[in-house]
This record gives sequence, C-alpha cells and structure tokens, in this order.
Amino acid sequence: MNQVWTILEEQFIRENAGQVSDVLGAAQLSKLTGRQISVYAWRKKRQKMGLKKAPGRGVCKLEQGRI
Repeated sequence: MNQVWTILEEQFIRENAGQVSDVLGAAQLSKLTGRQISVYAWRKKRQKMGLKKAPGRGVCKLEQGRI
C-alpha cells in the first residue's frame, strides 16, 4: 500500500537531499518517522520533488537546473 508523504517528511528530504546520500537519508527519515522508508521510496520522492543529484558515485550535491 502506498503511504502518503507528510509535509514534514517532504521538508526533511528537501533540506537534507543535498547533504546526505540516499541510503543515509532514508535511514535517518525512518528513524525520525518510526516507519520504514526504503532507499527506493526516498529516491523516487526526491526525484518527483525535482531534486536531482549530480552524477557520480557517492556525490551528495544537488544539480543546479531547471525546476
């Protein structure tokens, strides 16, 4: 079943996507919310929000682009 993302969860993603990897971000959000957030769910939500990561393994920086 699909879960509805809260405004606070979206805000957490927006604030932290450029500083942490998707794996670490999903783990931190899971701890905060008390529900299991998969890396896949984190990544898809980040992409739907228009937050695109710069290419490269281990790069946490967001790309400056058209949103």
